Amino acid sequence: MDANTPNLNTNDVLKAHWADIKEVGGRMWHFRFMLWMVCHLPLFMVEIITAVVCFFFWLGAKPVRVRSKVYLEHVFKANGKRVDLLGTYKHIYSFALSMMEKLLGWKGAIKLNQIETQNDDLHSLMDGFENGQGAFAICSHLGNMEMLRSLTGYGEYMTKRKFEVFPVLDFSVTSKFNSLLRELNPELMDHVVDANRIDVNTAVWMKEQIHNGNFVVIAGDRTSANSRNRVIETTFLGDTANFPEGAFSLAGILDAPVYFIFAIRKHDFNIRSAYEMHVVRAKTSLDCSRKERPERLKKLLQEYTELLERLCKEHPYQWYNFYNFWERLEK
Repeated sequence: MDANTPNLNTNDVLKAHWADIKEVGGRMWHFRFMLWMVCHLPLFMVEIITAVVCFFFWLGAKPVRVRSKVYLEHVFKANGKRVDLLGTYKHIYSFALSMMEKLLGWKGAIKLNQIETQNDDLHSLMDGFENGQGAFAICSHLGNMEMLRSLTGYGEYMTKRKFEVFPVLDFSVTSKFNSLLRELNPELMDHVVDANRIDVNTAVWMKEQIHNGNFVVIAGDRTSANSRNRVIETTFLGDTANFPEGAFSLAGILDAPVYFIFAIRKHDFNIRSAYEMHVVRAKTSLDCSRKERPERLKKLLQEYTELLERLCKEHPYQWYNFYNFWERLEK
């Protein structure tokens, strides 16, 4: 998110691609203060301090408010409601809490007993890992997937067999926060695959990791910074939106079981809350001819967006894409 662009008009704000939006936080000491809070203060105090800081940030961050409102209007309209006066503040506050969650997760402070399973396909996924079968997961910016990756990295397994998680992430606009995560746990950061450097060799390597019984994870709700026109259009929250073709095409290249996974705070504004963990195995197979592939990709995307839309409606303040998700590409 960017806060320091007061001269942009609303139209310019809404046309900006997410990768062109500057990192929030300003100086490194802001992030170190966040880390100090989660390491030394009770979590209820962390929430109070974060709420106060976010209020003053919200007052001066018009571009963020504008982008947040676009999303909130879509999700609340889908629920037959209207955005309340402080809706954008709640959205920003929830995002700030998610950053605290990331720090807690990467330092190993979130435990498995805080996760509530949903009687879905989690056991199928875990049985696969137990038997040495890897998997490919498509997650999102809803909730906090970093928390689940960190649990695995700290050896808190739901299986007897150890497996590793390799997240595919674009860190190009969050360099300061990521440097803090690297300080917290260098080993975990070494497992991250740079989304901007994926090539044939990277795909072969990821396929080998899955073949060895490991887990590759990528977000499916943010278009590529470097391949912005490689998208699949679909309807999301009542309007046409672009989703990244690459994330879904990768599922076919890796030739592995595909799961949609979401980890969401049960209570939106409480980082002491339990977490809902949703794990759904995709029904659409990409084992098909090249001619059939585009239609299969659309079906796989539709499975994903239907689940994402339902969970966004249930937890509207926990989807953290602070840009105009429905901005149409120029042809």
